[in-house]
Amino acid sequence: MRIYFVFILFLSHLTFAQVSVSLSQLVFGDVNAGEDKTLTLDVINKSNSNNLEITDVNIYNPDFSYSLGTNQLAPNSSLVLSLKFKPRHNVEYNTEAIVVLSNGDELRVDLLGTGRYADSYYDGTFNKSYEDLKSALKSKLASGYTNLGYSGARDKMYSDIDNVGGKVTCVYTGRQASFTTRSGANSNSFNCEHTWPQSLFNKTEPERSDIHHLFPTDANSNSRRGSYPFGIVSSASWSEGGSKVGGGKFEPRDLQKGATARAMMYFAIRYQDYSNFIDGQESTLVNWHKAYTPSSFEITRNNKIFAYQKNRNPFVDHPEFIERINKVGATDTKPIIKSGEVSQRSVDFGNVEFGEERTYYVLNTGNQNISAITNVYLKSTNQVVQLKSFDSEAQVGESAKIVFYFHSNLFGEQRDTLVINLESQIGKTFEIPLRFFNTTSSVNKTNSKKVGTFYNQISKSIQFINNPAEFDSIEVWNSEGQLIYLNDITPTFTDIKFHGHSQGIYFVVLKSDKKVQTSKVLVY
Repeated sequence: MRIYFVFILFLSHLTFAQVSVSLSQLVFGDVNAGEDKTLTLDVINKSNSNNLEITDVNIYNPDFSYSLGTNQLAPNSSLVLSLKFKPRHNVEYNTEAIVVLSNGDELRVDLLGTGRYADSYYDGTFNKSYEDLKSALKSKLASGYTNLGYSGARDKMYSDIDNVGGKVTCVYTGRQASFTTRSGANSNSFNCEHTWPQSLFNKTEPERSDIHHLFPTDANSNSRRGSYPFGIVSSASWSEGGSKVGGGKFEPRDLQKGATARAMMYFAIRYQDYSNFIDGQESTLVNWHKAYTPSSFEITRNNKIFAYQKNRNPFVDHPEFIERINKVGATDTKPIIKSGEVSQRSVDFGNVEFGEERTYYVLNTGNQNISAITNVYLKSTNQVVQLKSFDSEAQVGESAKIVFYFHSNLFGEQRDTLVINLESQIGKTFEIPLRFFNTTSSVNKTNSKKVGTFYNQISKSIQFINNPAEFDSIEVWNSEGQLIYLNDITPTFTDIKFHGHSQGIYFVVLKSDKKVQTSKVLVY
C-alpha cells in the first residue's frame, strides 16, 4: 500500500510563525552592586508547524546577562529565558534585550533596574555622572575630614598604615627597612612621597597632610621622582626596582601604578587640579587605574586612613566611578552621545511565504533621543520585501521597531538590503543585507488549476496529483534555497526521479508565461 505525504501551499491557507514573549518588560527593582537578581519569562511558539531556535539574545549593557536551558523552540511549545541583573554602579538602568530567532525575526524585552551601593557613604553619588558626580564626591570627601597635620600623618603611616610586621616598604623600589617613627625613617633613608608634588600647591594644608596621596619611599627614589609627571618611560636615565625616570617623566613600578593613579585622581577631585598638573597624564593614569586594580593591601590601607582622617578614596572603594567621569581635572561637561546599534548586521529569513511579516529593531545606545527616524527604505525596486511600518522615535535606552513583509512575485531565493539612514541623528547609516527563500507566489492565482505533489517512496520519485500540462517548466528547490534538479534529478511532467538527496522538505515550482504554482513535498 502506498502512503502519500502531500503538502500543498495555497495563499488562502497560509500559517505563519507566531512567536511572542510572555513579558515585554522586566523590572528588577533595587539590587546592590556586586549582587545579582534573576527574572524569567517564556518565549512562546504558537505555530503548528514551525521549528525554531533562539540564535542570540543581544543585550546592550554588560551588567545584564542571559541564560537558556535550551534554544530549541518546537511548534506549540515554549522555553524559559532567564535574565540576570548584576549592577556595578549605583545608577538607574534602562536597556533592551533583543531575542533573535532562526527565521530572522526579533522579539524585544525592556530591562529596567536600579543599582545601589550597600555602603551608605556614597549615597550622595546615586545616579550622578560627570561634573555632578565629581561635585558630589568633592563634598563627601571634605565632610567630617580630620587633618592630622604633617607630623601626625607620618607618625600614623610609619607606625600603622604602611607598617607590616615592623617593616616599611618603599613603594617605588621595594626596599624594606624596620622602623616605626619619623626618626627611624630618617635613619633608614626613608621619607614621605607626596604623589601630587608639594611645590604645586605650596605645601598648603590639609593637602600636605592628606595620607591618601602620601607614601613611604626610599629617599633617593623620592628625589629622583621630584616633581615629574607620571608616564611611560621608553628610555630611562635612572631605574631601580622597576621604577624609572626619563624624558621628563617618572614611571612607578607595576605594583604601585594603580595606587599612584588613584591617589592622583583622588587629589584632583578632593582639592583641585593645581597648575593643570593632571591633564597631560590623565589618560595614562586612567589606564593604570583600570589595569592595576586595588590590591588587598591598598583596600586595607584605605580603611586605615578612614579610621584616622574620616574620609575615603572613592576610586579604591568603587573603581567603576571612573567610567562615569570623562575628565578628572578639567570641567567635565556631560557629553552629547548620539549612537545606535542593531542586533543583526545581516539577516537570513530562511523560508517565507507571501504576506509574512518580520520585525527588526534599532536600539538607541546614546544619551540623546533619536527623534526623527524617517529615512528607512529597501534598496531593491522589485518590491519583493515591503516596509509596513517603522517607529519614528527611539528614546534613550529604548528601541525603534521596523516591520516589513514579503510581497514577492518571484519564487526561490531573493535578496535585498534594508537601509536605515541615521546620518542626521547619530552620524551612521546601517545597510543590512537580507536573504530569504520565497515559497509562494501571487502571480495569477485566480482561475488556475491547483496541482499537488507527493513523494512515492517505492519509485523514489515526486509525482503529481493533477495533470500539470498547462505549465511548461519545472524547478525543484531544497529548504536551503538551492535549485537542485539540474544535474542529478530528471524532471518530467509525469514524475520527478529523485536520486541520492537527503530526507527533508522540497519545493516543486511549476511555471508558465502567465502563472506560477508551488507545492511543498516531504521526502522521507
